[in-house]
Amino acid sequence: MSGICYVYKRNTSYFILTTLVGLLLFSLFSSEAFANPKEFKEIPVTFESGTGEYKEKLKGTLFIPNKPGDHLGGIVLAHGSGTTKDGGGDQKNRRREAEVFAKAGLVTLIYNKRTKGYDEKNRSFKWLAQDLLSGVKLVQSRPDVNPKKVGVWGVSEGGWVAPLAASQSDAIAFVAVTGAPGMAPVQQQAWNIENRIHHQGVKSNSIIESIVHKGSRVLMVTLIQAMSNSTDAILYDPIPPLRKLKQPFLAIWGSKDRQVPPMESAEIMKKTLARAGNHQYTMQFIEGANHSGYMNKDDGFEYVFRLYPGYAQAMTSWIDKVLTGHAPIAQTLGKTPIQMSTSSPEVIQIHWYDSYKFQLALIVVFLLSFAGYYIGALGRIFKGKDQDTFLFKWQARLLAGSGILSVIGFWAYTFVILTEGGDNVGPVIAGQPLLWILLQLSSLTVLALTIFLLISWMRNKQVVNNHRIRLTLLMIGGILFIPWAIYWKLFFLFL
Repeated sequence: MSGICYVYKRNTSYFILTTLVGLLLFSLFSSEAFANPKEFKEIPVTFESGTGEYKEKLKGTLFIPNKPGDHLGGIVLAHGSGTTKDGGGDQKNRRREAEVFAKAGLVTLIYNKRTKGYDEKNRSFKWLAQDLLSGVKLVQSRPDVNPKKVGVWGVSEGGWVAPLAASQSDAIAFVAVTGAPGMAPVQQQAWNIENRIHHQGVKSNSIIESIVHKGSRVLMVTLIQAMSNSTDAILYDPIPPLRKLKQPFLAIWGSKDRQVPPMESAEIMKKTLARAGNHQYTMQFIEGANHSGYMNKDDGFEYVFRLYPGYAQAMTSWIDKVLTGHAPIAQTLGKTPIQMSTSSPEVIQIHWYDSYKFQLALIVVFLLSFAGYYIGALGRIFKGKDQDTFLFKWQARLLAGSGILSVIGFWAYTFVILTEGGDNVGPVIAGQPLLWILLQLSSLTVLALTIFLLISWMRNKQVVNNHRIRLTLLMIGGILFIPWAIYWKLFFLFL
């Protein structure tokens, strides 16, 4: 009996203890739930933007804070580069930032990027800025929003678009940007590619100067001449809109930004705003964050899609100061990062020989000269003439083959590197891409054999007399190849 009473008392004690723990946990979780209801609600919206053939209805989402008060502030978010089709302009890419702003008490609008006036062949920032302005009007029209407290935010490419929109409207209360470039797109992209090439272990200066700097100019001119409305995506100048900017301005860069030069961009923006008389600016660097203010690995080259600690607070605290009438004056926060390299302004200095028509003409001349030797040889075979009478047959063939390989190989390699953003240069040996070494060796072969055959021809005129026409064609190609290869750094082996 005493044993039964002991078991009963023990079970009763367990029951009471379990009940008390359960009530405690319930009170904790329930109190947390009631104290922290969902901080915002989402409303799908559509709004119209643009004119004429560029008029378009854009789908978006409003994030409405569950915060007491009838006169909230607002913010409209601009995308980075990319279309809705490839995912770069989808709303989901901006949800993280939208939730941050909504939780901070701002009515926040995100929307899909337009399809008219922005695609692979059309990159008009004019219409992107118009979309941002239309979004601002939508947010300002809400009865729960103070129309004088609506600003804009942009990341990367949006760092060009947001200031452009704000420079066109006094109705925008503030401008905040992340990873914004202070230079033309082609200069920024060349810097980005250079970083990625170096990150793969490449130490060669010749490939950077040749393919990245000079090649970017040729590609730029080609795109401008071959594509319509592509100038913004290549030569857009962010300085004029910054000069017109009167609103408080916040620019944030991660110290591990490998796409946009943070130190240079900050200095350019700071000087531009100061000279224009706008001292309500804050330049801030987030130590450890990447281009978009996110977590990252591989020294900033690989994204981890979580906001970097401190980044969200940096944005919202600054906006709160602005909206309460305490915009910070001319300040730089955080440690200025050391860039992997300095961007090259020479990529926007266009020369007549950067024309794709001129470069294409050279390619045709080289192919006719080098391939002409083989065509001539085939002609002699069809005529039944003996080929063994040519004393320097294999040297001429090697010269012709090396010339074709060098010219076609160089432009193919340049095209791949520039269009793929420098992400894959192939195997790297002793700080040089293997493919670049092979191109240089092939070019040096052309140089050596051109000199050899010229000297041999002068010493053995009678021997090569029957091959004079095709050998002359070959020598023209070889002689023209030398300055071309010097310009493209193809003789600078391991430099």
